Amino acid sequence: MATSALPLKTPAKGSETERDKTPTPSIKSVSSKPAIGPTDISSPHELTAFVETLLEQLDTKFDEMSTQILDRMTQMSTRVDALEASIQDIINGDVSSSVPQSPSPVPGVRRSGSEA
Repeated sequence: MATSALPLKTPAKGSETERDKTPTPSIKSVSSKPAIGPTDISSPHELTAFVETLLEQLDTKFDEMSTQILDRMTQMSTRVDALEASIQDIINGDVSSSVPQSPSPVPGVRRSGSEA
Protein backbone atom coordinates (compact mmCIF):
# COMPACT_ATOMS: atom_id res chain seq x y z
CA MET A 1 0.00 0.00 0.00
CA ALA A 2 1.67 3.19 -1.16
CA THR A 3 0.97 6.32 0.80
CA SER A 4 2.29 9.75 0.07
CA ALA A 5 4.29 11.59 2.66
CA LEU A 6 2.52 14.51 4.26
CA PRO A 7 4.26 17.63 5.58
CA LEU A 8 4.89 17.85 9.29
CA LYS A 9 2.32 19.82 11.21
CA THR A 10 4.11 21.88 13.81
CA PRO A 11 2.37 24.46 15.96
CA ALA A 12 3.51 28.02 15.50
CA LYS A 13 5.22 29.26 18.63
CA GLY A 14 6.09 32.86 19.31
CA SER A 15 9.70 32.11 20.25
CA GLU A 16 10.22 29.78 17.30
CA THR A 17 8.88 32.21 14.75
CA GLU A 18 10.93 35.01 16.24
CA ARG A 19 14.03 32.85 15.98
CA ASP A 20 13.38 32.04 12.32
CA LYS A 21 12.86 35.63 11.29
CA THR A 22 15.75 37.25 9.53
CA PRO A 23 16.69 40.53 11.16
CA THR A 24 16.25 43.45 8.82
CA PRO A 25 17.37 47.01 9.24
CA SER A 26 14.50 49.42 9.53
CA ILE A 27 15.03 52.16 7.00
CA LYS A 28 12.18 54.64 7.05
CA SER A 29 13.38 56.94 4.32
CA VAL A 30 16.28 56.81 1.91
CA SER A 31 17.02 60.49 2.02
CA SER A 32 16.24 63.47 4.20
CA LYS A 33 14.14 65.03 1.42
CA PRO A 34 10.43 65.30 2.13
CA ALA A 35 8.34 62.70 0.36
CA ILE A 36 6.88 63.98 -2.88
CA GLY A 37 3.66 62.43 -4.05
CA PRO A 38 2.78 62.00 -7.73
CA THR A 39 0.07 64.66 -7.38
CA ASP A 40 2.58 67.22 -6.02
CA ILE A 41 4.72 67.16 -9.19
CA SER A 42 4.44 70.34 -11.23
CA SER A 43 7.80 70.60 -13.01
CA PRO A 44 10.28 68.35 -14.81
CA HIS A 45 12.76 68.87 -11.95
CA GLU A 46 10.26 67.58 -9.39
CA LEU A 47 9.46 64.61 -11.64
CA THR A 48 13.17 63.78 -11.90
CA ALA A 49 13.57 64.03 -8.11
CA PHE A 50 10.49 61.88 -7.55
CA VAL A 51 11.66 59.16 -9.96
CA GLU A 52 15.17 59.21 -8.47
CA THR A 53 13.80 58.85 -4.93
CA LEU A 54 11.49 56.07 -6.03
CA LEU A 55 14.34 54.20 -7.74
CA GLU A 56 16.52 54.55 -4.62
CA GLN A 57 13.71 53.13 -2.48
CA LEU A 58 13.23 50.24 -4.89
CA ASP A 59 16.96 49.54 -4.91
CA THR A 60 17.09 49.53 -1.11
CA LYS A 61 14.07 47.25 -0.89
CA PHE A 62 15.54 44.92 -3.51
CA ASP A 63 18.82 44.70 -1.56
CA GLU A 64 16.92 43.94 1.66
CA MET A 65 14.86 41.23 -0.02
CA SER A 66 17.94 39.70 -1.64
CA THR A 67 19.68 39.54 1.72
CA GLN A 68 16.61 37.95 3.32
CA ILE A 69 16.33 35.35 0.56
CA LEU A 70 20.01 34.43 0.79
CA ASP A 71 19.78 34.16 4.59
CA ARG A 72 16.72 31.91 4.30
CA MET A 73 18.45 29.75 1.69
CA THR A 74 21.42 29.35 4.03
CA GLN A 75 19.08 28.38 6.89
CA MET A 76 17.28 25.85 4.70
CA SER A 77 20.57 24.41 3.49
CA THR A 78 21.67 23.89 7.09
CA ARG A 79 18.34 22.23 7.92
CA VAL A 80 18.53 19.96 4.87
CA ASP A 81 22.07 18.93 5.81
CA ALA A 82 20.93 18.11 9.34
CA LEU A 83 17.96 16.15 7.97
CA GLU A 84 20.21 14.18 5.62
CA ALA A 85 22.56 13.38 8.52
CA SER A 86 19.62 12.22 10.66
CA ILE A 87 18.28 10.03 7.87
CA GLN A 88 21.74 8.54 7.33
CA ASP A 89 22.01 7.82 11.07
CA ILE A 90 18.60 6.12 10.99
CA ILE A 91 19.59 4.05 7.95
CA ASN A 92 22.89 3.06 9.55
CA GLY A 93 21.09 2.19 12.79
CA ASP A 94 18.56 0.02 10.94
CA VAL A 95 21.26 -1.78 8.95
CA SER A 96 23.36 -2.57 12.00
CA SER A 97 20.35 -3.79 14.02
CA SER A 98 19.08 -6.04 11.20
CA VAL A 99 22.38 -7.96 10.90
CA PRO A 100 22.24 -10.85 13.39
CA GLN A 101 25.29 -10.96 15.63
CA SER A 102 26.26 -14.07 17.49
CA PRO A 103 27.12 -13.42 21.15
CA SER A 104 30.31 -15.51 21.12
CA PRO A 105 31.89 -16.55 17.82
CA VAL A 106 33.56 -19.95 17.68
CA PRO A 107 37.36 -19.44 17.64
CA GLY A 108 39.05 -20.52 14.42
CA VAL A 109 35.77 -20.64 12.47
CA ARG A 110 35.42 -17.86 10.00
CA ARG A 111 32.01 -16.83 8.68
CA SER A 112 31.63 -15.38 5.23
CA GLY A 113 31.04 -11.62 5.32
CA SER A 114 32.48 -11.11 8.79
CA GLU A 115 35.78 -9.51 9.67
CA ALA A 116 38.62 -11.56 11.08
